[in-house]
Amino acid sequence: MKELKIIIAICLLPFISLAQDTVYISQNKITTIQFPSEIATPISESDIDLQTRNGNLLLLKASDKQFQFISLKINTIDGEEYNIPIAFSYGRAGQANKVKQRVQQNRAKSVNHNSLTAISERIANRKDFKNTAGAKERRISADLGTINIVNDQLFFRLKIKNGSNINYDIDFIRFYVRDLKTAKRTVTQEREISPIITYGFDSKTVLGKHSRQYVFGLKKFGLARDKALFVEVYEKNGARHLYLKVKQADIEEAKSIK
Repeated sequence: MKELKIIIAICLLPFISLAQDTVYISQNKITTIQFPSEIATPISESDIDLQTRNGNLLLLKASDKQFQFISLKINTIDGEEYNIPIAFSYGRAGQANKVKQRVQQNRAKSVNHNSLTAISERIANRKDFKNTAGAKERRISADLGTINIVNDQLFFRLKIKNGSNINYDIDFIRFYVRDLKTAKRTVTQEREISPIITYGFDSKTVLGKHSRQYVFGLKKFGLARDKALFVEVYEKNGARHLYLKVKQADIEEAKSIK
């Protein structure tokens, strides 16, 4: 019944507000935001229950009535970044919001995105694989190959191997920088880095006794010696989560691609 209400709300375009304005959420109503293109990166926010549907539709509910105002950052696969103001309201929650297609989409940006996709495909199709970092959990393993750099973009090649007979469904993969000496992880101690391009993530299932490769492009970033880049791979509706650690020296050894 809730899904039917969402579909009806999306169809009523004259009554849809723009997501550039404040989006209101509550605990008892589902608010939606529809983006002009597919959401590129997993989203994590402790105060909000988030789900994606059909690639470009975001479903939101407040997980706590004490929820504070925030700005939610969303990246889409066309390279756009949106900062959506989110606030709590019982009366104004439950609306269907739609983000307008940005007019300032010039040819240079389109060509750049196509180039990044081509580079990612080239990296994914390489036969050689030199392991940079790895993790394993109950017959599921993740290995990070050679890190590549093109101009100011770093490319990370991730191979996930399923040694079990049970399919491995990926919920999300996220990248963040954290202090190596931090004993207990908190949100304030992490700096999440959103990929500007993903390749191969149209399929998030690694079949039993199979493997899949994904490529993520990140903008060049600084990394101090006492910090590391962490890559988290979370299983959907499961507990076979993987954590990879990439040190400063690994990133400094990134191989250039013409």
